[in-house]
Amino acid sequence: MRELFIAVCLAASAGPLYSESLTSILARMDRAAPQFHALTANVVMDTYTAILSDTTTEHGNLSMQRRGDHVRAILDFSHQPDPKVIAVSGDVVQIYYPNLKLVQEFNFGKKTDVLNQYLLLGFGSSGTDLAQSYSITLGGTAQVAGRRTTEIVLVPKDPKVHQRLKEVDMWIPNDAAYPVRQKFLQPTGDFRQTTYTGVKLNPPIHGELKLKLPPGTKHQSGK
Repeated sequence: MRELFIAVCLAASAGPLYSESLTSILARMDRAAPQFHALTANVVMDTYTAILSDTTTEHGNLSMQRRGDHVRAILDFSHQPDPKVIAVSGDVVQIYYPNLKLVQEFNFGKKTDVLNQYLLLGFGSSGTDLAQSYSITLGGTAQVAGRRTTEIVLVPKDPKVHQRLKEVDMWIPNDAAYPVRQKFLQPTGDFRQTTYTGVKLNPPIHGELKLKLPPGTKHQSGK
């Protein structure tokens, strides 16, 4: 009985999880978007492959700059057994593999909107912009990375995008306008889930974010 009493008291002191309205979440994102220009965070990325029933987990760091519509970002997973660094600059994505001294480059050109469906969605995005590209509904509530969050579910309106991306789930803290977790689900059952901790908004980032490649690095164009 004593353990039950303690558990009840702890639950009461934590306060109830409550679901925000979709209108209030999108409005908060609208207000925050114009002030957003940079972010740093720790990331845990879980990639699930359905056909293999296999999950790969990577730990890294994110640094991001947004200037108008132009986004630069570095996702650094260089301390993994199979290290890599992902760099985003506008419509170009580079993936550097230090062990191979190889960098792959993908140019999305006019398909930059497709790139944005898969990378960094929700950071600096206004609620109005999201509503233009997605049908949005509320999910449930959850504690994520120590934060009280409300889940929103985004389904792409563009049929071509929807063929590759079934939906995006984002968990938005009740006191913030950015996700602390994103989950990108594909029609195949594969998904990528990224959890963000230690988020710092608009920190000073000196210079432009770009890869620093050692001499002798091989370059390869991706498809």
